[in-house]
Amino acid sequence: MKSYQRLTSREVYRNPYISVEAHEVLHPNGKPGEYALLVAPPASAAIIADGNDLLFARQPRFGAQTEVIEIVKGGACEGESPLECAKREAREELGIEALHWEPMGEIYEIPSLVNAPVQLFFAHGVQHVDADEDSLEAVELLRVPDEAAIRAAASGQINDAVTVAALLRYALHRGRLRFGIP
Repeated sequence: MKSYQRLTSREVYRNPYISVEAHEVLHPNGKPGEYALLVAPPASAAIIADGNDLLFARQPRFGAQTEVIEIVKGGACEGESPLECAKREAREELGIEALHWEPMGEIYEIPSLVNAPVQLFFAHGVQHVDADEDSLEAVELLRVPDEAAIRAAASGQINDAVTVAALLRYALHRGRLRFGIP
């Protein structure tokens, strides 16, 4: 399959967390076009289990103009590994440290608009510590039984894309998802 060819690129906007670039391209079919690209640092996200409960962050999100239930996630700092990023985000957002961290692969949030993938982790063996709260965030810890969280993702009550994808991988990993006709 042919890929996109970038002809020109210019930065349109930048803040400490993200930049927006405009690219003139040739589409895979050879036709010209323009794309906006959100350039973000590599990100990490973690499903955190405490017994049979999963720990989520409930927080207001500007773009959606609503509170969103999501797993811990955020962009990496300069020189920070994906695992270090996930651990920092767990401390910052929920005041959690975990003894065990397992990688669950990577996903793309919006591959047509966002450049960096999100590295997923499963964390367990938690202890609660003082949160290293980000002064800009308003995060509430939400504890949900894992079966209820999986059902909430399937029904749309949990609708953050990274969280839904991570819950699917968690359910498969834990044998909580069965295939076949009911």
